[in-house]
Amino acid sequence: MRKIVIITNQNKDADAAITKKCSEVLSDYYEITYDNGISFDNTLHALKNASAAIVIGGDGTILSASIAAATENVPLLGINLGNLGYLADVELSEIETAMHNFLNGKYTIEERFMIEAHCMDNNGNEIVLPALNDIVISRASYTRMIALDVLVDGNFLSSYVGDGIVISTPTGSTAYSLSAGGPVAHSSLEVSIITPICSHTMGSKPIIIPGSSTITVKFHGTFDDKSMLTADGQRAVKIVDGDKITVTASKLKTKLIKVSNRSFCEILHKKLQG
Repeated sequence: MRKIVIITNQNKDADAAITKKCSEVLSDYYEITYDNGISFDNTLHALKNASAAIVIGGDGTILSASIAAATENVPLLGINLGNLGYLADVELSEIETAMHNFLNGKYTIEERFMIEAHCMDNNGNEIVLPALNDIVISRASYTRMIALDVLVDGNFLSSYVGDGIVISTPTGSTAYSLSAGGPVAHSSLEVSIITPICSHTMGSKPIIIPGSSTITVKFHGTFDDKSMLTADGQRAVKIVDGDKITVTASKLKTKLIKVSNRSFCEILHKKLQG
């Protein structure tokens, strides 16, 4: 029997009512496996040989599952129990209809562009952090600014002095990048967006570049001696003066199952403009 993994944020579905509701509809047709999405290794193991995964929670739950799902090439159907729910296709009132549409093949799959950051740890080993939303390089101190040089395909772009920068995908363009003043990019595009965070540099503006470009960030601890690199707000590493981070397109793709007919513009208006 084909397998479906139900990944549940237990803080959002504390009594497991939504998890049980989905399971009841699907269990006659699929073997059901459950996961809480907390451990990457556990989620990766659960997703092996799965046909799809139902993610119950919010955008953070989907982001937590996205790397493991992309690694195993498993599409995700998100059920929104969070606040914004920009990545989740299904609202609480639509669950039964969504499950039946899924069972009857009435859905499409969107492939989302992903990026990854490359840096070195203290032992000289390369760390690779994939991201569906964004790579953020930011100050570790609340009182000090950081200085960054940014190059695109080896060509100097700009120096930024401030709280850091966000390098986002189109999926992440509606998240931290948007809050920092970046543009919204259509989710079907394959581009990277460089958005400064509270830049003290005159004329600093967000820049959109081809997704195939290589972004190099050189850290100068002019005002602080350390900083943080985070991927999707989920995984973080410390960086120090002189470190170099490279951000490229990832070979991974997050696949999102869409059972609704809502367009990108409709979703954007509903979620972000009210």
